[in-house]
Amino acid sequence: MTHTASTLMPFFGLIRVSGEDRASFLHNQLSNDINHLPASRACLATYNTAKGRVIANIVVLNRGEDIILIAAADLCETLQKKLQIYIMRSKVKLECMAEWGAAVNVPTSTTTSAEPAQPQYVLSTTQANQIWHITLPDNSTIQIGKISQLPPLNTETSKTWLAHQINSGNPWISAATTETCVAQMLNQQLIGAVHFKKGCYPGQEIIARAQYRGQVKRGLALLEATSTLSAGDIINDSNNEEVGLIINQVQQGAITLALAVIKHSAAETQLQCFNHPIVTKKCFFTTAITKNT
Repeated sequence: MTHTASTLMPFFGLIRVSGEDRASFLHNQLSNDINHLPASRACLATYNTAKGRVIANIVVLNRGEDIILIAAADLCETLQKKLQIYIMRSKVKLECMAEWGAAVNVPTSTTTSAEPAQPQYVLSTTQANQIWHITLPDNSTIQIGKISQLPPLNTETSKTWLAHQINSGNPWISAATTETCVAQMLNQQLIGAVHFKKGCYPGQEIIARAQYRGQVKRGLALLEATSTLSAGDIINDSNNEEVGLIINQVQQGAITLALAVIKHSAAETQLQCFNHPIVTKKCFFTTAITKNT
């Protein structure tokens, strides 16, 4: 599959996890099966509070000699500090990779679907010239390496990638939205970020209960507005009741395209943000069984 030109993506930051206990330590902290992640492969995962709220969603790369965590740059310090608390006697070291960064690109064919056919618990990964290339479930790629070896920032290309993520229903949690949603509100279970047979981790009981008892009443929606939107903005209905939250957004000319988590019951109602109307273009959840809940 061919891709558009790449661009540096300052949204992302990197944490290096080393030490002989690195895999078992992360396995006990993250939502995916890190113990069985092969070398030179990657996966998606979430790091959650004890109440099951997503602190960050992460790309995890096993380089063999270490593991790299790729998450929102404005959450990396928080993520590192929270993980550091649980190292105790484990032989694990956490390091911010200030000289490293992430670049992104999108496939030239940007046809999207609401969800992949099957969760992808392991992501295709290649390495060339000391740069790692990770293919995400939506067929866009993330490249990681030293910033000096990555392509420079191209604002238009970065907007194209963000629009592709939003249209594909792929949210990225940042400091503005951390600890606001459980994994299922973000469809993390559909793309392979949550492994339900891997054992315990923070928030596991809440996430499992939500999965098997169907208690999640909010989900992802694609929205459009003619006003400016920002991650973390509250969405209200026509009665000014809170019904959702903006997760990601990108400006496309006079239109703001946004990915939000909204109440299922608000899917067919008039939405607004700061008294400006918002149009629901697509829901990444089924409303038939959740309507009126």
